[in-house]
Amino acid sequence: MALALAAEPRIRTEVFLDERGAGFAALGSALVSGVPAIALCTSGTAAAHFHAAVIEAHLSAVPMIVCTADRPPELRDVGAPQTINQTNLYGSAVRWFHDPGVASFEAAHTWRALANHLVARSVGPVPGPVHVNLPFREPLVGQVVDTPATRTHDGPWSGHVHAKALLTDWEIDDLAHRLVGRRGIIVAGDPGCGYAISAYSAAATVLASVLGWPLLACPRSGTRVAGGNIIGHFDGIVRSRAATTSLAPEVVLRLGAPPASKVLGQWLRAVGAEQVVVHSPGAYLDPDHVVEVHVEADVANTVDRLSTAVSRIATERSAESLGAWSASWQHAEAAAASAIHVSLDGGDLLDPHVAREVAANSRILFASSSMPIRDIEWFAATGEGLLVYANRGANGIDGVVATAIGAACELQSITVYLGDVALVHDASSLAMLAQRDLDVRVVVTDNDGGAIFSYLPQASTVEAARFEKLFGTPHGSNLSALASAFGLRVNEVSNVQELRDAISASGPSVTVVRTDRGANHALHGKLNAAITEAVDAALASSS
Repeated sequence: MALALAAEPRIRTEVFLDERGAGFAALGSALVSGVPAIALCTSGTAAAHFHAAVIEAHLSAVPMIVCTADRPPELRDVGAPQTINQTNLYGSAVRWFHDPGVASFEAAHTWRALANHLVARSVGPVPGPVHVNLPFREPLVGQVVDTPATRTHDGPWSGHVHAKALLTDWEIDDLAHRLVGRRGIIVAGDPGCGYAISAYSAAATVLASVLGWPLLACPRSGTRVAGGNIIGHFDGIVRSRAATTSLAPEVVLRLGAPPASKVLGQWLRAVGAEQVVVHSPGAYLDPDHVVEVHVEADVANTVDRLSTAVSRIATERSAESLGAWSASWQHAEAAAASAIHVSLDGGDLLDPHVAREVAANSRILFASSSMPIRDIEWFAATGEGLLVYANRGANGIDGVVATAIGAACELQSITVYLGDVALVHDASSLAMLAQRDLDVRVVVTDNDGGAIFSYLPQASTVEAARFEKLFGTPHGSNLSALASAFGLRVNEVSNVQELRDAISASGPSVTVVRTDRGANHALHGKLNAAITEAVDAALASSS
């Protein structure tokens, strides 16, 4: 299979040292292109290393075709080397599993139809990974033969039309009447179509405008543009006293997956607003068990048509009545943005500073779980044109660099922002980055451990030494030396200007920012206190 793929000029072949990295690179490629990437590996534990990427593709609805080579039936269960049970290896995480049996020329007439079937199952109606297990007998070098003839046209072997789960006109009108004239907010999350994010983001911002509602913009939604009804600092705003009074909505329209902010979800549940969620087919997004209406449909299409319906039935009077409502949120956003700017002006370079600068100085960003995506969401300024990708289906920190490399194979240029544990976890992918002429700039905050646990109850309830061993998990690695060992350009920065210069330099690189977990935790507390104080003061003076 490797020889066959490499010999096909229409297929770009990328080789990775380990299957885990290859799987995540395939994920990254398909995430931004929408075209299923083929992930191929040999038999045995190699196939098991694809599993994490398969799970992420499944939960994020990313199309992939996973091809695992296998030993023939007579070598299974007899102690033959490099042989495990690969039947349904990935369980329910794939859209389809198939084993066509040992390759034989007698079955050649089925090959094109099988390939067509794999693509069809992968791309819709709910995109995701498919798994085809391919046993071969020796010799494993293959031979060039005439493959089955194509059809007379230049298209696929057979066409397939997927239902796009589009709402009827009366369903759109019914939804519009549920929203118009009420105090509401839009929470714009990841719609699950990274390759088509521009259409969704444009529709969402128009809908917010015609409804007269604030739009709480997750970085992965593509809606964090400057001005208008866009609210970027919602995590801090909803911590304020005003959030339960003058900012509390009657209805919430949630689009796609929820943002990373746990506080936002808690606030939405506490204010008791009616929640309507529009999500892609195959998903069920209600982690707080409070949603009253689920709309399972193509998100971008639904939002676009909903804007038209709202424009038709809304009156000038209803728009005027919501002017003060929307203005209150805009005052809160301005106050929060000013508080963040003042709080981050000067002082040591810590994680919130890095998140803000990485977002401000990048065009396309891949952000890691756990703290990087949160700091981007909470503290980065809104602006024009930033695309943010992240593996948030399973929220894992594995394969971050590999996924970004796969995305860069399609985009050529990307900035990666991750923590030190995530980089150590994916260190082998640095070798693959060094071998490629890709403009991938890796920025890593190194606080020698897992920073997110400092914000959880364990930090205050578990004895310090035990907490550090079980949750802090310091690794003691020299990340600069690690990156240098793979031949990558390394930047060690200690101030904002050095960080900006490192991000703006082209070519593969690793930029290390050493921070302190305790200082980071204190700064987060300072920022949240400053935001809530500023929001409450701003709304009190404007009332």
